[in-house]
Amino acid sequence: MLISILFSLFLQVLPVGIFNISGASTASTTNYLSVKKGYAMSYDGQQGRANWVAWTLTSQDIGEVPRSNKFRQDDSMPRSFLIADEQDYKYTGYDRGHLCNSEDRTGTYFLNEETFLMSNMLPQTPQLNRGPWERLEAYCRKLAKRGQKLVIYAGGIGSKDRLGSTRIPIPAYCWKVIYTPEKTWCLLFPNEHDLHPNWQSYSVSKAQLEKMTGYRFP
Repeated sequence: MLISILFSLFLQVLPVGIFNISGASTASTTNYLSVKKGYAMSYDGQQGRANWVAWTLTSQDIGEVPRSNKFRQDDSMPRSFLIADEQDYKYTGYDRGHLCNSEDRTGTYFLNEETFLMSNMLPQTPQLNRGPWERLEAYCRKLAKRGQKLVIYAGGIGSKDRLGSTRIPIPAYCWKVIYTPEKTWCLLFPNEHDLHPNWQSYSVSKAQLEKMTGYRFP
């Protein structure tokens, strides 16, 4: 019981109800903790991609700020870290897939621009990024507009290839965990071209997702 309590306290090191599901810290190069204004992340500086990104979503986060489209490097990361440049995606057939998505941060210009940091991107097929992944994002905003507060985690696992001529891995799967006052969703999407349009068809158990990711979700 004591170990469980201590572990729970250890997880609660991030603001606004976000748990540090991997024990990320600024001392690690493969599990580097980076806390932004609008989200928090664990970043793998050797692989060149986020392990996970987490954020909260309420109606106050959704406003009238237009999409900035200012993709740029994350200068807050250590210089030794590998981070994909937006040019690395050219002619690869993969989208710059947001983890914390732009439309969840349309309350202020700064927070919207922050979602376009390249550390917040994963290579996703257009069919995933603009298909069930996007529909799930829209569903979450629908709940937030109804007054619910959501906590969302997102990331990618595995490697099916490399991005262009870089060492950046293309995830085999992209996942999300969404906490609402009424239900928790755990979802695992193959990063492929042939996908079912209904995001709910990719639901998995919390135990399965924890086993595949190695993280402990609250």
